[in-house]
Amino acid sequence: MTEARRSGWSVPAHVGVLVGLSTGAYALTLAAVTGFQSSAEATARAERAPTIAAVDAIAAVHDSLYQRLDQARAAYEATAGAYGSAGLEVASLEARLAELSAAVAEVNGTASSLPSSVKLPRVAGSVAAAKAPATQATTGASGG
Repeated sequence: MTEARRSGWSVPAHVGVLVGLSTGAYALTLAAVTGFQSSAEATARAERAPTIAAVDAIAAVHDSLYQRLDQARAAYEATAGAYGSAGLEVASLEARLAELSAAVAEVNGTASSLPSSVKLPRVAGSVAAAKAPATQATTGASGG
């Protein structure tokens, strides 16, 4: 203020009071607006709470459904792999059965070319009854 007085102009006191009062009023107005906005936001949040809860529930159901789909996909892939392996085994079994069928057909063909009966020659002869000779033998083993 001393410099202002030296330069020749001075600020009257009522201007300082007026600037202070207007600044205070502005600050009070901003505080009131902030309070109103906070109250309005709290009311809006309270009104949106059921909607937010419903969205969260839908998200939880979606996540659960996604997990179940992943499990079903994994089970399907495992089943498809097992089916494919079984198909390969069936094809291998069919090839072996075809080989067996060919072998059976060959045996059938060979068996049908054989005669149904064979005449065996008669065996003539007799065996004479003989008596075993009596022997007396000792061994050099101990005790005898």
